[in-house]
Amino acid sequence: MKNFTFNKQFMVLMFLLLNCFASYAANGDLITKQITLKLTEAGTLPNKIVSNKKDLVTNLKIIGEINGTDLRFIREMAGSDVKGNSTSGNLSVLDLSEAKFVAGGDYYYKDYEDGCYTSNDIIGKYAFRDCKSLTSVIIPSSVTRIGEHAFWGCSSLASVNWR
Repeated sequence: MKNFTFNKQFMVLMFLLLNCFASYAANGDLITKQITLKLTEAGTLPNKIVSNKKDLVTNLKIIGEINGTDLRFIREMAGSDVKGNSTSGNLSVLDLSEAKFVAGGDYYYKDYEDGCYTSNDIIGKYAFRDCKSLTSVIIPSSVTRIGEHAFWGCSSLASVNWR
């Protein structure tokens, strides 16, 4: 009977330890709760998220106008910089259902010699190219066109919802 009690206690302890390690490994310091940001002006997203936290956000909803500067920042959060190189971003769920793409700001992707810029109500070419962390994107109903290769290389992308 004593042997059974020791084994039972040992198993409970192991279960608790493994559960703690699994929970830490799954979340680490990641921010898994949805962050909702209202942009009162296009191009201000980089000012809304502290730079040392941007790679920790996994679920983001944006309300308001977004331009190339914002899209560049979103790309970095989702694992790809302006040239398509990997970043340490972990953004996986992106809800743009209440956002509006507008012209202006910096280029969001550098295609050979030319930069790609946002246009009104259009998700431009290469917009989310190589954003390997993205698993789900909700596109606003105001979008009238999605450019070529907008989601090329998004190897984790499971759903794109165009409302």
